[in-house]
Amino acid sequence: MSTAGYRAWAEVDTGAVRHNLALIRKRVGDTPVMAVLKANAYGHGAVAVARMLVQQGISALGVGDSGEALELRDAGIKAPILIVGGVIPGEMPRVVQGDIEVNLHTAEMAQELNAEAQRQGRTVRVHLKVDTGMGRLGMQPFEAVPFLHNLRKLKNLQLVGMCTHFSTPNEPSEAFTTRQLEHFNLAVEVARRLGYANLVLHASSSLAFFGRKDALFNMVRTGIALWGHLPGDLGGHEARLRPALQLKTRILFLKDVPEGTPIGYNRTWYSPAPTRIATLPIGYDDGYRTAMSNKAWVLVRGIRCPVVGRVSMDYTTVDVGQVPQAAVGDEVMLLGAQGKQVITLSEVAAWAGCIPYEFLCGLGRRVVRVYP
Repeated sequence: MSTAGYRAWAEVDTGAVRHNLALIRKRVGDTPVMAVLKANAYGHGAVAVARMLVQQGISALGVGDSGEALELRDAGIKAPILIVGGVIPGEMPRVVQGDIEVNLHTAEMAQELNAEAQRQGRTVRVHLKVDTGMGRLGMQPFEAVPFLHNLRKLKNLQLVGMCTHFSTPNEPSEAFTTRQLEHFNLAVEVARRLGYANLVLHASSSLAFFGRKDALFNMVRTGIALWGHLPGDLGGHEARLRPALQLKTRILFLKDVPEGTPIGYNRTWYSPAPTRIATLPIGYDDGYRTAMSNKAWVLVRGIRCPVVGRVSMDYTTVDVGQVPQAAVGDEVMLLGAQGKQVITLSEVAAWAGCIPYEFLCGLGRRVVRVYP
């Protein structure tokens, strides 16, 4: 696929995604896998990736909100889709109409969703989210007992699953995660005693199922590992994953400058010697953050070159004085490998002052996603 008309683009290697999915399946055995495609599939392009994953036999897709779910439905994705986050009343009509599964967090939410489903003459498949220690969304375990009793009265809701989310599955001490697991198991046992059978149970995300195997239940959720990344040392698993995304731009403009030339807003950098400055058509609107100013490095013709001056909304400037053959139109690697050099996601995240997930999710809409 030609990228000649693109100012900035992200190349997504679907072969790497398939490779990572195979590693995940090897890790979890026969346990079904839900692919979490929140935040535009962590910046990788939700619709295109979802289509590929459905071809790979993925069991379910998870999204963060109703807009993400409906985008997939509107694109013709027919696989089960679960909104792992919250749903507000104004979103419920289209969620019900779109046959989207919903995580329930409160009794009030269940009643409102049931009323909308009744109005449409439909049944909505729901999961009960149990808050075992994350502290964001979901019912406390003790709230599950009266809720599950009353859920039977809501005839347009069908409980098909229960889930929780571990807050720190990769910390050295497993005590807190173990306690979360115990609380979830208690809630699951309550549901079983109340006659809720054949539920889909899911608690482990990427860090949890690569770190430990005692919480696989009958489904796991994978997000960051699918894209080839895992923070920390997880027994070498992270080394076998393949990063799926490379971020690229091109040289738009070149200018030779003398010693002492200020570059960019607020003159945060002056050339220490005569050099050449390349202007790249990517900036913070594209997700290449201002925090990376005078910190980040890029690859030009396989050589590391520093970002100099302040990253602005639309442009980033780079000192390419050590690459005399650099030319307008040259491809510039911002994240990924070029020649023998590589810019890693952990490096980029450190320069940006964020976590790796955050940088990927923050890639802007002007960054074209391509699937070579």
